[in-house]
Amino acid sequence: MYRIFITLLAMLLLLGGFNSALSAADLQRRFSIAISGGASKGAYEAGLNWGLLKLMQDISKIEHNLIGESRTLEAASFTGASAGGINTVLSGLTWCSLPEAEGGLDNSIDNNIFRDVWLVPDVNRLLPPTADSIYYRDDDALLARYDLLQASNKLRERWNQQGFRVGCSVPLGVTVTRVVPEEFEVGGIAVQNQRLFIPFVARTRDDGTLGFYFDPSDYPAIPNPARILLPAEPDASPHFIDDQRIEEAVMISSAYPGAFGRRHLQYCRQSGFTETNQGESDTEQKQQQAVTKLVCPDGYELAEAEFADGGLFDNLPLGLARQLAEQHIHAAENVLPVTYIYLDPNRLRYDVPPPADTRTCASDNPPEACQLMDFSFFTEHELLLGALGTARKYELYRELTSEYWSLNLAQLSYELADKLAATGNQQGCDKVVPFFSTDISCAGAVRRAGALLELGYSRTTLPITPPYSAKRLRKAGIAYDCEFSDQKPTTGSEAVCKIRVVRYRERLANSLLDITGNNEQITEDFRQRIHKARLSMHYDRLLRVTDRGAPITGTLLSDFGAFLDFKFREYDYYVGVYDAVIAATQTLCGLKFFEQFQQQEYMQCQNDFAEQIYHAIGISNNPRSRYVFARLAQWEFGKHNTLRFAYEPLPKEDTDMRIIFDGLIKTLEAGERSEADKQGLFFTENTFFLHLNNEGFTPTPTEDGSTPLLAQIIADPTNWPSELTRRATTRFVYLEQQAEEIFTAREQDPALRESSYTTVMGMTAFSLQSATYNYPDFAFAPSTSPENWPWRNIIPYEVAIDLTGSDLIFTWQPTWSLSSKDLLSIRASFGFTGGIVESGDEKFERENYGALGLGYSRRTGTAGISSWGITPTWYHRWNEPAIGNQDTAGGHVHVSFFKDRLRLGLGVRDVNEASDTWFFTIGLTDLPGLTYWLTR
Repeated sequence: MYRIFITLLAMLLLLGGFNSALSAADLQRRFSIAISGGASKGAYEAGLNWGLLKLMQDISKIEHNLIGESRTLEAASFTGASAGGINTVLSGLTWCSLPEAEGGLDNSIDNNIFRDVWLVPDVNRLLPPTADSIYYRDDDALLARYDLLQASNKLRERWNQQGFRVGCSVPLGVTVTRVVPEEFEVGGIAVQNQRLFIPFVARTRDDGTLGFYFDPSDYPAIPNPARILLPAEPDASPHFIDDQRIEEAVMISSAYPGAFGRRHLQYCRQSGFTETNQGESDTEQKQQQAVTKLVCPDGYELAEAEFADGGLFDNLPLGLARQLAEQHIHAAENVLPVTYIYLDPNRLRYDVPPPADTRTCASDNPPEACQLMDFSFFTEHELLLGALGTARKYELYRELTSEYWSLNLAQLSYELADKLAATGNQQGCDKVVPFFSTDISCAGAVRRAGALLELGYSRTTLPITPPYSAKRLRKAGIAYDCEFSDQKPTTGSEAVCKIRVVRYRERLANSLLDITGNNEQITEDFRQRIHKARLSMHYDRLLRVTDRGAPITGTLLSDFGAFLDFKFREYDYYVGVYDAVIAATQTLCGLKFFEQFQQQEYMQCQNDFAEQIYHAIGISNNPRSRYVFARLAQWEFGKHNTLRFAYEPLPKEDTDMRIIFDGLIKTLEAGERSEADKQGLFFTENTFFLHLNNEGFTPTPTEDGSTPLLAQIIADPTNWPSELTRRATTRFVYLEQQAEEIFTAREQDPALRESSYTTVMGMTAFSLQSATYNYPDFAFAPSTSPENWPWRNIIPYEVAIDLTGSDLIFTWQPTWSLSSKDLLSIRASFGFTGGIVESGDEKFERENYGALGLGYSRRTGTAGISSWGITPTWYHRWNEPAIGNQDTAGGHVHVSFFKDRLRLGLGVRDVNEASDTWFFTIGLTDLPGLTYWLTR
């Protein structure tokens, strides 16, 4: 009886294994995309994101004779932080959309929602010329969300229209940062947390429109206090999330501090983790009482707090992508592992030349002081700035160093192959890995065996080419339904087979254990990893990281450069599409060939797939994308003589794209990113803008006909920060004024009232605008005060003191800018005699006087001694010595310091009596600007 029971049990296990092996052949390959933040690099990520999704949707159009027929793909999750949060929602919409021909979203290279959203935000609306522009909303900080909200409104209209695939359901998630940390207890210990995430699911509704939902019971894993949910209206459908709340979550995730304003968010937090009697301010409690009409799921309670950019503590939410993809209650139904794609705009395929370092400490004989530590304020606080940068990727570091990413069986095969190759042992292991038609080393066999597992995960049929043996694989029960060919096809395959991937994985794990068990040089820790890897096929989750093949404008100006012009964003978008093609070829060809060992075959494969994808996703149909792709391909692959289909011959030149491409290559030669301590602030940007000026680049016109900011920048590339600084500092002062009004309305008692920093910000604005001031063609008063301020032309431009005669002199100075270095001015002055050092001797007593001079100034381009010049002047005394003899000819030479804000003058009021009329003045200029910014 016992023997019968054992036999039946064995048959059931074999039948179960047989069924799972067969079912795996029909399963979809799931993928997840994690999207990092990056401000204006979002335009580049939009092209990359769209290109990859477009290819995945049209994967059947790619010829599969070389690597086999692809499994159909299904999205397991999309997650993002900061700008990546916006692309997360766009990814969900795009994936669930029906094909364009069937009424779905527009989805061509020059007409899709990624392009529509990211090519719109422009600096002339993000940072308008006036601080109270109509583009600003009450909840905006430095930058206006106007463009993003307009795009969001269009998206909401679109997802509420029919055109989405029946049954589509994609988990989405964005990270957010709580401004004030939330305190709760874990194991009796009080802890704080600011890094939170918001999950939701994009799902096609019965009417063909798209809605957003989230049911916590679908994710019954261990409760996570970092997970917060969006509340619902009391009468809403179960687990339904209103469109407005989705928009709020995405906008908060991209609310970069100091740029886009933080926002209030009503949310649901897990009640079991929150201390209800401590850690909450009275204000927050009152806010919660005001929103009790909203409801939360069981186990959650309603709260409200201020939130900001999710990228501050998790700028690449890979861990969130894994949780949403694998912790769903139905995730285990698909035994195949998930492939994770990390969109990284900062990982490069090209070398950045090190910037020239001309510092003395970098010389061959540095002073001994270079080895001494200093303890200045800024160097002591440099650690804090570094910590902030580390915090943005710390969650990624924790995720990648966890066990989740160390048990991939194929990767363990590659590691073992490297270990075996390092020993120099050339013996084979044909008995343990009997899948090959030729004799190869054990290291080579193990490496190939791991690659076959990855092929089995991604392909439904597989051409079996040497050194694999179709007959041996079939004999081992790994390959089945093989179609052998009497005549060898051009691919060189022996047969086209299907792979029992579940069975093969178990066989591979046993083989690796056999090999490591007989090798004393393999550590026990490594063997244990293989043992653990055997337990679940889901451990074979794979991470694919994209990389960038060329410089983009989005890296300029601390990642805000692409916002300067539509053409910049369009260029970056096409670079992203180009990189999507290259990333796809790297993945597809990496399944078949090892680039390290089969470089020729790999590059030929990459060339063939690139050409197919080039046509499949429509790059060849758009003149501008065709030109950008050609220049990029020639720059990256011309030396290898591959991808020639794109650039031989070069497509018709696109002047704007050529200028941008060439300019960015020059920035690369300059170091791509400025290192202020070695090259000076904005050295890279100066190089790029100077190139635009020299090439006659034409910025995109504004909608209202005003001069684009970029036009003002490239008009004087040596002093380009002027207008940008003016707009930013003016807005900051305006925000401080608003804060002061709000503080006054909040608290009547001045002693208890919060303080704004209007005066400090005003002085900062005056200093920064003075440091970057760019003289216009003409100004009655070349001042940093606004042109529409009525006192600008009334208040004297300069006040000066004559140190020899104690005169107090007020001057108005209309100025013409003849060139970037040459200024011509008319100086009208009134001098009041007496004062600090009055002599008292009647023969030296003088009366007040007027003066009119024609001045010339030559600017030096430096901040210290900023200009010098000469001013011939006509002087007039009102009464003395006698009517008709009041006029004298004089003049002075001058030197100005600190961007012309301090002026020293040496001259005479009467050339005929120089010894008695000489003077030496110290003047403070831009009184209108100083007055304006100190009185805000």
